[in-house]
Amino acid sequence: MQTRVVDAGGDRLRMSVGPLIRSGGTVVLTVQTTLEQAGNGGAAVVSRHFSSILSTSFDAARLIDEAGRRVYLVSRNTADDGCVCTGLLRVEAGETRPLQAAFGGLPAGLQRVSVMLPHAGVFTDVPILDGAVPEPPTGVNAAGRVQKALDLSDVAASYGAGLEAYTERVGVGVRTRRGADQVDISLDTDVLFRLDSAKLTSRASKTIGAAVADLKAAGPGPLTVTGHTDSTGTTAHNQTLSEQRARVVSEALTTQLPDGQWPKTVAAKGESQPTVPNDSDANRALNRRVTITFKERRNNTGAGSTAPLPKTKGEEGKAPDGVEVSLPLNRGTIRFVPGAATVRGPFLLVNLTARNTGEGKATILDFLGQGVFTVRSEFDPFARYGAAGVRLLQGDTASYGLDYELEPGDHRCLCDRLLNQAIPPGSERLLSLWFPAPPAGEKVITIDVADRLRITDIPIS
Repeated sequence: MQTRVVDAGGDRLRMSVGPLIRSGGTVVLTVQTTLEQAGNGGAAVVSRHFSSILSTSFDAARLIDEAGRRVYLVSRNTADDGCVCTGLLRVEAGETRPLQAAFGGLPAGLQRVSVMLPHAGVFTDVPILDGAVPEPPTGVNAAGRVQKALDLSDVAASYGAGLEAYTERVGVGVRTRRGADQVDISLDTDVLFRLDSAKLTSRASKTIGAAVADLKAAGPGPLTVTGHTDSTGTTAHNQTLSEQRARVVSEALTTQLPDGQWPKTVAAKGESQPTVPNDSDANRALNRRVTITFKERRNNTGAGSTAPLPKTKGEEGKAPDGVEVSLPLNRGTIRFVPGAATVRGPFLLVNLTARNTGEGKATILDFLGQGVFTVRSEFDPFARYGAAGVRLLQGDTASYGLDYELEPGDHRCLCDRLLNQAIPPGSERLLSLWFPAPPAGEKVITIDVADRLRITDIPIS
């Protein structure tokens, strides 16, 4: 049993996570929750703090299988009109009630996971055991309702997805997408080549060098070098240009990565595989690229970078004190304080506390988010309201938080996604952030939100 005291919007909760229970084909998470003190002095709807869409359902819990590099979401019922989880749960101060959620169809061999909850952070290495699912206590709760046991006869399979990482070299034109089994390094052809040309520019050496460093760090193995264009021009012309550019990049790589250790296959896709719609100059630039694809080498996270950190216009601080920020639009004052940074297999888990140090309520709202078009150039109107904009900096290499794909072209961060609940004076909110693990030997890290805040010298435990 893991127990911690949680500050959730001014409500003080004591939360205990014990083993998850496997019952048939369903795994049930039970979090025994005691309201030690309500922010308003009376009873509190504790379930509202743990909802993915600001309702009152306990549906925001996520299970993380670090070894398998997967995340699992709370199951919905077979009619797909609600989660199989605790709904409205209102409790009195001093009362203990379970928050529960079902996860259907998890792999039979899965023996332990990490449990991620808003406000409460991550409970690591929670075992999954066969047994009887704990039932809620009898009698009515503070809402005048009887808390019913979960209906485990009506559980759809939990949504499970591979965890991916997106990394970019700031100002170099190299972007890396790292999935469970495959790595794609994209080189910006506007840096490599002049318009409609397959001859490398004088700026190309820095971009090629950055890619080579990452490929050397990954170790020898087959590479596929693929050319892509935007949709400008004829299909035949774009196909030829993409092949020419892929061959030039392959030859440039071979000077430092011999074919004997890094055998290369050249491919050309022309305009047929855009990453984003070809409907603007910015999007067409993203579609003009050469990608280097290879199978993931387990526990490899790339070479890192010894380049200086990019400049920032934001507030800067160091661990352990963090940095204090006056939020825009008079939304209050928050001190962001880094906690533990822990390597968890192929990932790095970083805790960041947002502490209200002002005299009134504060909301971090869109301060830690991305734009409605994310760093992956995907449209996501909610990306600005979460913590998806926090990145891990190693020199000029920026690694964004882990994410997973709900549907093709629709990634969601493995982070708190809605941060618009106000933080009362003297209260705080714990944010748990997941990144790809830094190269072995790294002792400290830097986290950054572009031109908003930066915290350096966070030790890795």
